[in-house]
Amino acid sequence: MTTFAPIPAAELELAVNGPGRRPSRLPRPFTMVTTGGMPGVMTLASKLCELGYRVPDFAVDVHEGVSCSSISCTVALTTDECAAFAEVVRALPGVESVEPY
Repeated sequence: MTTFAPIPAAELELAVNGPGRRPSRLPRPFTMVTTGGMPGVMTLASKLCELGYRVPDFAVDVHEGVSCSSISCTVALTTDECAAFAEVVRALPGVESVEPY
């Protein structure tokens, strides 16, 4: 029986793209919870654009009288950006959680 050790994502991406090539951005799905109703959602969406993230898919679930809103979105990220994305967004005002799904 042959077993293979897992290849780290950065090494796999380098093997696919080759040295010196720009890393490819892949769609990565996330679920975010934010406060502030519709203004809070709009502020987060604006901030994602200001930070330079490409967001090809963005869906929001906002209900009147509920303290938190749910956002399901897809963000185009490289392997290296993927690890830092959640930490950057969690540090934004009004963001309660950021989880990949």
